[in-house]
Amino acid sequence: MQNPFDENQNSVRPTFLTVLCILTLVWNAYKFYGAIPNTFTPEKVMANKDQTNEMMTDMLSKYMSQADLEKIEESQIEAAKLFEERNLVISGGMSLISSLLLILGAIWMWGLRKNGFWVYIAGNIVGILAPIIIFGGQIGWSVGIMSFIAAAIFTGLYAVNLKFLT
Repeated sequence: MQNPFDENQNSVRPTFLTVLCILTLVWNAYKFYGAIPNTFTPEKVMANKDQTNEMMTDMLSKYMSQADLEKIEESQIEAAKLFEERNLVISGGMSLISSLLLILGAIWMWGLRKNGFWVYIAGNIVGILAPIIIFGGQIGWSVGIMSFIAAAIFTGLYAVNLKFLT
C-alpha cells in the first residue's frame, strides 16, 4: 500500500491547487486551535462569555434606551444556548473532527491523491450538519448555511483540479 503522505512523482501540482491546499491548511489549523478550549475547558469559555456580556451591557447602557437594552438581553438569552457546557463540548469535538478531516484531505490532495477530495467532502459534511443538529433553530441553521456556502465554493474549486489527482 502506498503512503498517502508521499507526493505523487508522476504529476506536477498546479499552483492553483497548491494555493487552495495552503488556504485550507491554514484556516483549519486555526479552526482546530479555536475548538480546543470549547472541547476541553468549556467552563472557562462560559465564564469569559458571561464577563463579556456584563461588560457589553454596562457599556451599551450608557448609549441605548431601556427598550433597546431589553432586546439585546433577549438576543443574549437566545445566544446562551450556544454556550451551554454540553453544546460547547459537542460542537468543539465536531469542529475538531471536521478540521482533522479537512486537513487530512488537503494533505492528500497536496500529494495529488484523489482520496483526499472525498475525505475533504466528508469533513465538510460534518462541519455543515454538526451545528444544525447540535444547536438547531435559527442559530444552528445560520451557521450550517454559512458553512455550506464556504464548503460549496472550496469543493467546487477543488473539483476543478480533480483531473490532476490520481
